[in-house]
Amino acid sequence: MPSSGIQRRLERTSASAVLLGYGMLLLVNLQVFSRNRDQRQLDTMAMAERLLVSSKGDQDDGGALQRCFNHFSTFDRAIWGQPTGSAAGMVMPQLSSNDFIASNPELRARAQDLARSASSPQTFAHEARTYTVSTAAVNLSDEPWRLYLLTDVSQDVAMERQLNLILTAAALLASLVTLMLNRRGIQRSLLPLRRFGDTLSAVRSSSLQQKRFEPDQQPEELQPLAHAFNALLDRLTEAFERQRQFASTVSHELRNPITLIGGYSRRLLRRSDNLSDDQRHQLGIVEEESRRLGRLVTDLLALTRAETGSLQVDLKPLSVCDAVQQAIDLAGGAGERRFLLRPDDGIDPHTLQAWADRDRVVQCLVNLIENACKYSPQQSPVEIGCSTTPSVVELRVRDHGPGIPPEERSLIFERFRRGQHNTGIPGSGIGLAVVSTLVSQMEGEVSVEDGEGGGAVFVISLRRCPRPSDPRPRHHRHEGDKTRSRQSRRW
Repeated sequence: MPSSGIQRRLERTSASAVLLGYGMLLLVNLQVFSRNRDQRQLDTMAMAERLLVSSKGDQDDGGALQRCFNHFSTFDRAIWGQPTGSAAGMVMPQLSSNDFIASNPELRARAQDLARSASSPQTFAHEARTYTVSTAAVNLSDEPWRLYLLTDVSQDVAMERQLNLILTAAALLASLVTLMLNRRGIQRSLLPLRRFGDTLSAVRSSSLQQKRFEPDQQPEELQPLAHAFNALLDRLTEAFERQRQFASTVSHELRNPITLIGGYSRRLLRRSDNLSDDQRHQLGIVEEESRRLGRLVTDLLALTRAETGSLQVDLKPLSVCDAVQQAIDLAGGAGERRFLLRPDDGIDPHTLQAWADRDRVVQCLVNLIENACKYSPQQSPVEIGCSTTPSVVELRVRDHGPGIPPEERSLIFERFRRGQHNTGIPGSGIGLAVVSTLVSQMEGEVSVEDGEGGGAVFVISLRRCPRPSDPRPRHHRHEGDKTRSRQSRRW
């Protein structure tokens, strides 16, 4: 269910209830109008019956009966009768009393048919007018008669319709006001729940104890949830503390032996004159694997510290040129590989500075360079470049491998996830996750894009430091630097 689902459901339920209530009110109003009209018709018929019964002495006189009908009929009402089973004896009011019955036999015939087919008054429309008809059986001079009362109710129906329109408009306006008030009330009622959610989303491993709830200050419905959340924070705090202790133990118990193994391996390699080629090769493997294992432990430790909130990041002005060169030196053990350093045109990397942590940037670059070495053919170089905008410094590491499909670019930065082109290529699946984590800690971004002519380009974006007022002098190369530049081409 979406985040606003509860509010929308409550609003829809409230709207349905309001509209249903006003709709039922309108229906009841229509029924009341109809019943009142029928009741007036029945009352009028009862009055006519009493009038005829009170004039018993004149019932034998057809003219007297007609005069009674004339007296009772008006411009919008007519009453007539006929003996039961005999149409010839029909008595009607005179034309001068009411002409809309005598002058319209079709209307009279339709009214009689409707009245005989139902026991209650019937309302019908005829020639743009509305009528109500009812019938009653009476005994006149010991002979059964049937009386018919027809009333023109066009004005009443028109008034009812106008009143219903007014009531409908008022109901719609009242519904709108009610819905607005209900929506405001629902929003205010859900505000504690939204605050609860905001507090949950703001929880970080470094602020577990600061995000606790005061159950007594919460609505009654949220108090059990607040108690449960506080208990969960206590368990998380304990778990993170154990994880932090484990990370510290790993840092001290594993890194020291790995460092010793790597150091002794390098010492043996420097004194390997009396060793065979196979022995020197094996020592090289030990030295390389110890170095790789040391970086793996460092990466795992960085991830663990980032999760527990104990990762220290020292942001300060960083020389991009020095960081890149240091990363190349550290990654130089990945076989004989050429590194092409290609800054954008017009950029002097010696004066380019980023706002970052030097050790973390070097760690990220080493991971990207080693990753590029794995996926590029042996004879292909790894290209490292940089570009800049007024606010951002971008470092690019490009390989000449198979590239990364677009659907995998958001997955490769997840822990222990690797692309589809990893068959036969060693790797732990955490290098890019470490890069993403460290760059995020430095308030930067990392992304991947296609390289021109094939391959993948990993881009690290960092905040740029303002250009210093005094240009930084170029470093003079020593003779050893010239020798190494034949392999890596320094900036």
